[in-house]
Amino acid sequence: MDWLKSIFKNAHDEPEPPDPEDLSEVLPVLPLKDAILLPGAVLPLIVTNPTSAALIKDFNSTNSPIVAVGMKKPHEPLPAVWENLYRVGCVARITKISSNKPGELSIMIKGFQKVRLEEKVTDDPSMRVRITYLREQLEPNRQVYALALSTRDILAQLARLSYQNLDTILSNLAKIKDPLMLLATTATNLPIPGTKKQQILEEHDLESKYTILYEALREELDILELSSKITEKARGEINHAQREYYLRQQLKAIKKELGEAGGDLDDEMDELRKEIDAKGLPEVVRTEVDKDLKRISRMQPSSSEYVTIRTYLDWILDLPWQECSEDNLDIDNVEKILDEDHFNLKKPKKRIIEYLSVKKLKRDLKGPILCFVGPPGVGKTSLGKSIARAMGRKFVRISLGGVRDEAEIRGHRRTYIGALPGRIINGIKTAGTTNPVFMLDEIDKLTRDVHGDPASALLEALDPEQNSHFTDHYLNVPYDLSRIFFITTANVVDTIPAALKDRMEIVEIEGYTHEDKVQIARNYLTPKELEANGLAGRCIDFTDEAITHIIRHYTRESGVRNLQREIASVLRMIAARVARGCTDAFAIDAHFIEKALGPIRYLPESKQRTRIPGVATGLAWTPFGGEILFVESALVQGKEEMILTGQMGDVMKESARLALSIIKAMGRSLEKEYGLHIHVPAGAIPKDGPSAGVTIVTSIVSLLTERAVRDDLAMTGEITLRGVVLPVGGIKEKVLAARRAGISTIILPRMNEKDLRDIEPYVIDDLTIHFVENIEEVLAIAFPEGPAGIFAAFDHTDGDNLGLGAPRSPL
Repeated sequence: MDWLKSIFKNAHDEPEPPDPEDLSEVLPVLPLKDAILLPGAVLPLIVTNPTSAALIKDFNSTNSPIVAVGMKKPHEPLPAVWENLYRVGCVARITKISSNKPGELSIMIKGFQKVRLEEKVTDDPSMRVRITYLREQLEPNRQVYALALSTRDILAQLARLSYQNLDTILSNLAKIKDPLMLLATTATNLPIPGTKKQQILEEHDLESKYTILYEALREELDILELSSKITEKARGEINHAQREYYLRQQLKAIKKELGEAGGDLDDEMDELRKEIDAKGLPEVVRTEVDKDLKRISRMQPSSSEYVTIRTYLDWILDLPWQECSEDNLDIDNVEKILDEDHFNLKKPKKRIIEYLSVKKLKRDLKGPILCFVGPPGVGKTSLGKSIARAMGRKFVRISLGGVRDEAEIRGHRRTYIGALPGRIINGIKTAGTTNPVFMLDEIDKLTRDVHGDPASALLEALDPEQNSHFTDHYLNVPYDLSRIFFITTANVVDTIPAALKDRMEIVEIEGYTHEDKVQIARNYLTPKELEANGLAGRCIDFTDEAITHIIRHYTRESGVRNLQREIASVLRMIAARVARGCTDAFAIDAHFIEKALGPIRYLPESKQRTRIPGVATGLAWTPFGGEILFVESALVQGKEEMILTGQMGDVMKESARLALSIIKAMGRSLEKEYGLHIHVPAGAIPKDGPSAGVTIVTSIVSLLTERAVRDDLAMTGEITLRGVVLPVGGIKEKVLAARRAGISTIILPRMNEKDLRDIEPYVIDDLTIHFVENIEEVLAIAFPEGPAGIFAAFDHTDGDNLGLGAPRSPL
């Protein structure tokens, strides 16, 4: 209201509109959402877009004009694109600017001159367009005065009907006598459709503009009058419903005096109150429930609000508030059950035993938040089921993969149609107890979008200091989650938000060794699949030779999920024979496996790949476990010094550039007509990280010296510009990957020697592991001829930083 008064109070103080000849033909654009500015009008705006805010601050300081243009599709995000702008706008200047909140500007702009947008000139740093100034016929005639008078009458009527709660503003507008000012101010500031406002702006004569404005206001008035009639009719129906309610209450009292039943609805309410009394709800919950009971008792069952409240009360009654499972804290029994269900997994089992031991001594211990991190198929989810069975608790699992809506965690508010609680409350209802083992699967695959951040919603639920008062949006009352044993699972921890990761205890589950897989297949997977395929009790001998053959030649994984699938495929072949009436005994060996599963899928390829110079074998860690990778180098004709392919990430590309610099530091340079091409095969798979540094250097040295790298060798380590080998992560997974690939010799950074303590001795007994500190040691191991052979390709010089000298060029 104050801004509208200031328009007319200070109108004579405003500077004269600039002459179009004094204005530039290229001006910046201020896009308007749901607003159109007319010449002579003042428009208040709230600006939150950083690009528009920067434009406004810049041009306010210079008092420079801008072009205010409406957007065809206001719902599209800013900054606006050229195609989404109307082609007619208004040159304006900023008359007032203030900042009430961080990141938000309150401004007023005044329009001066209508213009046509001819073409976009640039988008950097904001959109600028070339414009043409348009002349208009704005002299009022008798028809215009008549339309202006009718418009003022409509504004007065809209004010009496409280149109959009703009009573005072509409009353002030109805008092304006200047037709031109009335048109500009009304069309700019009233909430009539934006397309109508744009039509008013684009018309060139005052009578046509007024005709469009009058029709738009007339339409708004008709709608408002119709709405008032509907409201009055609805009020009459409500009064009728109240009258009916009072009559029913009187009828109820009469029936009570006569000793008759009070009706099904009254019986239902009485039964509902008894159930709520027996539930033993917390005081704060009971207060909220009593309010809803009082409201629902005055409603008819056919009303939508009755159904909404009744559904809410049913949820309150279905949830466990006092029900609690009795914990089995016999530590020996728990350890026995964990060993029955899972082979190895010593680290997570040790942590579970420690927790239960402390809980046995301190009964009020708050539940921990464990996060099992490891590659797929190592038993993270099934371990949660075993924990629940060992403790005697109910088990609940929900998958968070792909969840992007905060309401999935906290639920929807009851004001929405079809609202329901979130997944956590839903899972507790399914469990029926207040202390289940609750597994949140795939927590590293949460996403976020415009509907909120589900990871942030989990912060309260997974914080032992806060989750005793967790509030679901649907329930709108606190629920105690502190007695729940939360377990989360993830393949990687990098994608888990830091605040969420800080609330969890990370327990890493590494991949299985070959020996582990044999034991798991013999004692767990094979009996399970025999039962699942209807072959239990039959004479079937699944030999260790067959299991080993499947592990080495048909699977390549850290877990055992694919191993289980292959065993199931073999047993299904036997089931097909048994179903045809075959009663023979079956001895499953390597030959039988190849008949059932087809040709061997995986063969050791390290020896074949590294027979030629320029190829080195590296070790990598992925979310699915350890892998071997090959780095190939080749000289190519061309001006580019280095070509990198194989979907390398930024860090791996830096390692490749660093490797070339190390080679140059040795005194080695390429001929000008040659370039270096480095490729990491499996080009469809993205690769990143610094651990391939020593492998890339070795590959380039092999290429330039024309000597092949040892075919039984794999390596990992980050390299510095001075040739120092730095430690890397995922050592156990990488060692297991090398062992699966048939590699017998491994090069690791010296500072990773401590990481071998986590590996069972039998895993590395048949491996030769070299710990190195610099690239010279790597090259001395990598080439069969030894240091003298490899360094013979380089002539030593006094200025050599690495001690390898300057080379003779083989090109």
